[in-house]
Amino acid sequence: MVVRGGVIYTLDATKPRARRLAVSGGQIVACDDASLDELIGPRTRVIDLAGKAVVPGFIDAHIHFGSLALARRRVDLDPAATLQQGLAILRAFSQQQSAEAWLRGRGWDRNRWGKLPTAAELDSAVGGRRAALSSHDGHSLWLSSAALRAAGIDRDTRDPPGGLIERDEAGAPTGVLFENAQELLRGHVPQVGDDDVRDAIRAALPLAASAGLTGIHNLEDSRSSRAFEALESAGELTLRVHHGVSRSELRDAREKGLRTGAGGEWLRVGPVKLFSDGALGSRTAHLLEPYEGRQADGYRGVPTLKPEELEADMRLAADAELDVAVHAIGDAAVRAVLDAYEKTRATYPPMAERMLRIEHAQLVHPDDVPRFARLGVVASMQPIHATADWRAADAHWGRRARHAYAWRDLLVAGATLAFGTDAPVEQLAPLASLYAATARVDPTGEPKGGWYPEQRLTLEEAVRAYTIGSAAAERTSTRGSLCPGKDADFVVLAPDPFSRPPEALRETRVELTVVGGRIVFEAMP
Repeated sequence: MVVRGGVIYTLDATKPRARRLAVSGGQIVACDDASLDELIGPRTRVIDLAGKAVVPGFIDAHIHFGSLALARRRVDLDPAATLQQGLAILRAFSQQQSAEAWLRGRGWDRNRWGKLPTAAELDSAVGGRRAALSSHDGHSLWLSSAALRAAGIDRDTRDPPGGLIERDEAGAPTGVLFENAQELLRGHVPQVGDDDVRDAIRAALPLAASAGLTGIHNLEDSRSSRAFEALESAGELTLRVHHGVSRSELRDAREKGLRTGAGGEWLRVGPVKLFSDGALGSRTAHLLEPYEGRQADGYRGVPTLKPEELEADMRLAADAELDVAVHAIGDAAVRAVLDAYEKTRATYPPMAERMLRIEHAQLVHPDDVPRFARLGVVASMQPIHATADWRAADAHWGRRARHAYAWRDLLVAGATLAFGTDAPVEQLAPLASLYAATARVDPTGEPKGGWYPEQRLTLEEAVRAYTIGSAAAERTSTRGSLCPGKDADFVVLAPDPFSRPPEALRETRVELTVVGGRIVFEAMP
């Protein structure tokens, strides 16, 4: 394949821009070389860009692809602006399901709806069915009365460590479980079979290809990993997968000899995934100071792991030669993870060989920003969270929000940024994330001038975080930029967003996605 006639943004320091690119054997073999035309043979496909842009393929550094795939087959409450709209969607969906089946879905948002929903309200839409619905951020579960009974959750059920059961004034569960309390449902909801997960992921792969994704860091358990293994064996993967290990499977992974980087060209073992706190949407992110309006009771969110548990898990990961990715959204959670890593590196030498990634890092105290670069910690962030949640951040974090989603501060301090979407929490749309990173406004254009605009990035900086940064987070040097010897993973964008203001990203389209020299999505005229 030869690509020419546009602008190729290589992100390579020695040659930032090129006009022509040659691909053979899955790799880039020439870039603007004088002899490039001589490589063209009768079987060469020559693609005329007609002025369009080429960038390295987007690598989503934080995604839950199995959940995304399954969610497409379940009830979706993201479109519901109010509780009543959500109940109408549920009522229509439940009428199409058998009375015996569990009703599953996601997308409800207490911030959007203005209140926490209740089991009684859910019952009004689904009748006596057992229903378990994940919140928009995935950190809460909304259960029907039948589901509460099936799980044996009543007024005598204690809150588990790192979890909360929402209760009424009499102490009875109202129908919402936060954080680790969601585990109370484990064993009571039928598990989706491996074949169903594989089929769902297969059906969702074209969606990723059309979004320009050439790689993902999938932070899920072995159920999704087995599905990707089956698709890899069948030659059906259309993107590269860096697959995480769940905390519950850490010891088993060590016994099996799984280590970060093990695997082949299309599927490799990633980091172990830990959780340090909850989320902004569920108001369970762990803060150094109380939430706005909660000074009286001192509520600061939910730490889901104790410091000694973090340190123990990091040592276990180091023994298994696994890198570590820790979910930390609040400033207290971020600091706890940095403290645990710094302490473990100092007291346990194998930890110094392991990479730490902090997933989300949505609120970082200014004192902790320089520690990312000093400790070599990757800031794995999702720009679209800022524009989706800025109102909630202002409401619940107050003036602290000026330190939220601090991409510019972290980059200036020398941290490595790796960008993703966190789909299905947010839409699987790298271009929307790039717009969020460069404009810091939501789809309606609010707030005017951008939310804390001093944290905006240039388009090149944002694209680097989605390509070179994500590649660095998976310890690979063969992807992320476009130069001879690198994997031929790239995307064609139209029109060229680099020659236009940030708003143009809203109109930019992916017209071609190439992975390993193979076209996996094509919409060019």
